Amino acid sequence: MKKFIKTVVALFFTLLFFVVVGAGIYVFSLYTQVKDIAQEKVNVDILALPTKVFSSDGKLIASFGLQNRIPVKLNGVSIAARHAVLAAEDANFYEHGAIDILGILRAFLTDVVHRKFVEGGSTITQQLIKNIYLSPSKTISRKIKEIILSYELEKRYSKDKILQMYLNTVYFGSGAWGIESAARTYFDKNAKDLNIAEGALLAGLIKAPSAYNPYKHPHRAKIRMIYVLNRMLKNNFINRNQYAKAMHSRIVLKKQGPNIFGILMAPYFTDYIRSYLINKYGEDVIYKSGFKVYTTLDMHLQRYAFIAVKKGVLRLSRGRYRGLQSALLAMDPKTGYVKAMIGGFDYKKSQFNRALQAERQPGSSFKPFVYLTALQEGYMPTDTIDDSPVVFRFNHREWRPENYSSKFHGTITLMYALVHSINVATIKLLNDVGVDNVISNAKKLGISEKIPRNLSIALGSFSVKLIEMVRAYAAFDNYGLLPKPIFITKITDRKNNVIYQDKPHLERKFSELNGFILNGMLKNVINYGTGRRAKILHRPLAGKTGTTNGFRDAWFIGYSPHLVAGVWVGYDNDKTIFKGAEGARAALPIWIDFMSNALKDKPIGIFPVPKGVTDDVLQMLSKPPEPESVNTKPNIQNLYDNIIN
Repeated sequence: MKKFIKTVVALFFTLLFFVVVGAGIYVFSLYTQVKDIAQEKVNVDILALPTKVFSSDGKLIASFGLQNRIPVKLNGVSIAARHAVLAAEDANFYEHGAIDILGILRAFLTDVVHRKFVEGGSTITQQLIKNIYLSPSKTISRKIKEIILSYELEKRYSKDKILQMYLNTVYFGSGAWGIESAARTYFDKNAKDLNIAEGALLAGLIKAPSAYNPYKHPHRAKIRMIYVLNRMLKNNFINRNQYAKAMHSRIVLKKQGPNIFGILMAPYFTDYIRSYLINKYGEDVIYKSGFKVYTTLDMHLQRYAFIAVKKGVLRLSRGRYRGLQSALLAMDPKTGYVKAMIGGFDYKKSQFNRALQAERQPGSSFKPFVYLTALQEGYMPTDTIDDSPVVFRFNHREWRPENYSSKFHGTITLMYALVHSINVATIKLLNDVGVDNVISNAKKLGISEKIPRNLSIALGSFSVKLIEMVRAYAAFDNYGLLPKPIFITKITDRKNNVIYQDKPHLERKFSELNGFILNGMLKNVINYGTGRRAKILHRPLAGKTGTTNGFRDAWFIGYSPHLVAGVWVGYDNDKTIFKGAEGARAALPIWIDFMSNALKDKPIGIFPVPKGVTDDVLQMLSKPPEPESVNTKPNIQNLYDNIIN
């Protein structure tokens, strides 16, 4: 028996020896990995780098992080704020070394008593190392590296210097990096002027900036502030009188404007870029990693778009802003590059991006989808359709569509019907070519919203997004090639390594011939029809107006050979703009203003004629003949129930 026990003991100590040796080798290997950092790269002047966003010509248009960090010396932070941070994060910072063994044990016991993670055991030095050099992953190897670097940091620098660096690198939420930026963001004052209560509130944010944000979660922020004040009292940073005064002091937060996170120009565009980057890489990465983001935005076009929307809305509002909104989006049809974007009248008043997010009825600007389908079904612009009163019966109900002018034109060509935006003729054409075929074309061209299977879609009775309509019209401009919308061309890291790249991609959705013919029809909308005001630009242009029932939405989407732009005007609450506010009066003038500046220094381009196009086709695209007669006698069109849903 004794021999067996001796054998077991020997095996145990042998195993223990190998475990200890193995652990030692493992730790030594980790030390070797971080040796260069420990010996050369421990630099307390290193700060997280912001993400910078550039326009297509290389101009800085936004900086996410740069405007929200203001480095400050330790004596530039009030004693109260320093003590609050120490109380919240590492009360014995000046007494212990790089690692606080007693603090780790105390935190462990507290967590056991509460049966959850209540306190952490990391020192301020460890937190600083993690913030600067290491990932936030919770692994044994990362923790060992953190300990090694923490000891090295404390060998080289004083406690005051380490605390100063920590206060400049920690994140306080709301885009504020460092305590000086936080003091200005939340209290509109310098860090040296923070009082006890304000310092306690800021110190409380460090653990979870979003969860304790005083603007979004004031009750949580108050509870966390009280916790910090209790810690300050317990650790003798403040006395009873100071504690009582701080507990009953009134916290006055800086009035919060729109949080644009360092956006310098083009706020709707750059705000979209910021959201995209955060979704892709995370907020912590975007505000610390020093990315460079190269976008498609043309600042000259952006400025023209801004001015056009401002002037247009004020004109429609008789010189005073009354809540009327407008959105504009311009795209290079050959690349899909978004060159300009205005998401609303005033970003400070509303950050809702109506160019990308709003879903509004397109009205007659959807009609080209019907005529494209007709061309695919074998119709020609010179083919005729009867524009006369009609009654559609379905589900024991009647629908009597009317034209905008309340007049009917008798037998007219498809060209005339589109150029003059004739409702009844277009509805009849839709009925002939098939609702499902038109919906299919719309989906192919990027319309993602649900389109109902009924004849009213000929009048744009459903909802779409401006960017999707502009993209579809880019395909009209390209004679059938649909571009992928692109906002960002390239992203590089702080070492200029390319980590993301996007290139133009065009996909054919309909034939070049049909695209050329549809383009010719849309050119005549401007030459002779509802868009004729745009003739003032004296350039080859094509496009279509759009107006909805009750004048709630006004549209114009049009293009030159190298630029497509769409304009929407309306109220967010869907009320009437004003009686008679059709697309030609409300949206087209904004489009003209923008395009006149956007194209003024560009050569006059032409819409090319594809090979194989005959003189007969070209003749079809000339000015549409006026109707010869008017038919006012109603006829009845019976529809199957399964067509109208």
